[in-house]
Amino acid sequence: MAEEVALIDSGATENFIDQETIKKLKLGSKKLSKPVQLRNIDGTYNQSGSVTHFIDLLVNRGGRKIMQQFYVTNLGSDRIILGYPWLHTFNPDIDWPNCKLIGPKVKMEMMLHARNPCL
Repeated sequence: MAEEVALIDSGATENFIDQETIKKLKLGSKKLSKPVQLRNIDGTYNQSGSVTHFIDLLVNRGGRKIMQQFYVTNLGSDRIILGYPWLHTFNPDIDWPNCKLIGPKVKMEMMLHARNPCL
């Protein structure tokens, strides 16, 4: 079990996890059937290149558990980005001026049967 800080990004169209976090936590990932090109907010392609792997994580918040997909990429100083799929599913209360999530913490776990180390 490890604790990481996550960024909530309402402009991110997917959920993301940093490739170094995957390695540090010794998590497995799965290869995408087709690579996904990432674009930055300004429309340019992300310098990290295409996303080739993903991980399914069981996300738990306030007793509600939902399996969600996270694309594995280089996030720089961020570890996890909770994007629109997470926001849509959990619809959390957020104190935007103070950068705080209101309510229970978010917990994530990888299902043991899903382990498939690819990185």
